[in-house]
This record gives sequence, C-alpha cells and structure tokens, in this order.
Amino acid sequence: MLKRIMRKTARLARRWLRDDRYVYRRPSASPPREFSYRWLNHTLFPKILAEGNGILRANYLWGVLQGVNLAKALGLGCVSVLEFGVAWGNGLVALEKIVENIASTYDVAIDIYGFDTGVGLPKPQDNRDLPNIYVEGRHAMDVETLRTRLNRAQLILGLVENTVIDFVRSRPAPVAFIAIDLDYYSSTVHALQLLEAPQELLLPRIPCYFDDIMGLTCGDHNGERLAIADFNASHRTRKISPIYGLKYFLPAPYMRHRWTEQFFLAHIFDHTNYGDFDGLAQLDDLSLRQE
Repeated sequence: MLKRIMRKTARLARRWLRDDRYVYRRPSASPPREFSYRWLNHTLFPKILAEGNGILRANYLWGVLQGVNLAKALGLGCVSVLEFGVAWGNGLVALEKIVENIASTYDVAIDIYGFDTGVGLPKPQDNRDLPNIYVEGRHAMDVETLRTRLNRAQLILGLVENTVIDFVRSRPAPVAFIAIDLDYYSSTVHALQLLEAPQELLLPRIPCYFDDIMGLTCGDHNGERLAIADFNASHRTRKISPIYGLKYFLPAPYMRHRWTEQFFLAHIFDHTNYGDFDGLAQLDDLSLRQE
C-alpha cells in the first residue's frame, strides 16, 4: 500500500514538473515576436549593460529600455528622455551612451534633454527642501567643459520652474523616461509639472527614477517623496506609483541594487493609448514561472 502511494506521488510530481504552467525557461537570446518583460529584463538589459564597459548606468538603462520598448509597441518613431539635475554631467553622458547602444535593437529616435540651473542648487525654500543636507550652490556645473563632452544631448539651463514650461511649449517628442536628481521638494514639484502636459507629449506610462529618496533624513514629509505625494493628491487621472517588487523581475546581480527601490511609474490614465496592449506579458511568459 505504501509503495503504491509513493509511486503515485512520484508520477504526480513528474507530471507537475512537466506542466508548462510551472516550468521556468531561460529567456532566449533573440527578441520574441512581441517584446516581453522577461526578455527585456533578463536578456537585453544585462547584454547591453555588459557591452557598455562600465560606462552605462544600470538604472538609467533599465528606465530607457522600458520607455522605448513601450514607444515601439505603440508605433512611435521618436521619444524624449530627460534628466533633471545634471550637475557634472555623468548621467547625461551615460544617457547618450545608452541611446547609442540600443539603436540596433529599436528603430526609435531618442532625443535627450538635461535640466539644470548651471550654477548649483538654489537656496532652500523651507524645511521641506532638507536644508540640513543641501546648501545653496552645491553641485555647480562647469557648463563649457560639459558641453565638450556631449554629442547629442540638449542642455537646458535655468530654474526648473521656468524651463519646464518652456520645454512643454516647444512640443518635444513624447517623454519616455525621466530621471529626477533635484534634491529639493520645491524643485521636484516644478519638474513634475511636466506630467501635466498634453497627452501627445507623454507616453501613457513613464518610468521615473528618483535619486534622493533613500537614507539620510529623506522621508515621506520632505524632499522628493513629499513632492510625489502632493502630485498624486492634486491629480485625479495622473498618478505616480512605486514599481513594487521590481527587484524580483531582474537578474540576480541586480536584485540587491538600491535603485530597484527608487523607480516609480507615472500613469497617465487619461491617455488615449493607456489601455493599448504593450507586449510586456505573453501567455508563455508569466511572472509566476520565475518563482
């Protein structure tokens, strides 16, 4: 009797292991017919990062790939990627290298913009700007030297409260990725005005990286996190949400990286294309199989 039970248990176990719903398959090296989240994260992302010889920023690469992948799925031919808070320019240079490295995968033109005062941080307005950490003039830029390092990125100098308005009026290609490294609550509030732009200037979902939300005295009631909360409270159809559990969808080496907890997704719910199929998930590419 016991042997029969054991044999039956073994048969059920083998059947379970063969069941397609529970088998994890390593992503293929070539893109599937429709881009999938697993292929994007486990194959393309580490491949391009390795080819970048340490120059590319993993967080910027991941955000750009997600945005451009969505643009491709929606049939767009050109998008914009933005960095708020350029300082010495290493992030903007990395964005240029990223765009060069993904050109062979996506037939999508990518415009790059960097926003900065050019003279360092402005004076903190109040305690929400974390004056205990940040001081006026910090992160001052050597503008001319930086310009010699840039090939295609456009540097937009001035207070973000003014430059964002002018940028929207210039009618850029739809925004596909935003990196915010502005330190202050007040500056971040102004940068997030970009998400109030007409829908044709935005993708329906935009990966947003926030640099200054971890550790130190950053919290829910100051800095960039408070700016996010205030934006959400004042907008009904446009919201910024954390990408919960992002690390579980990335290759093992990147699961421990801090930036996985610094990514949010801007949802433009009133966008005409918000509900269009984006090809991130396929019937044979369910996240449950990675467990």
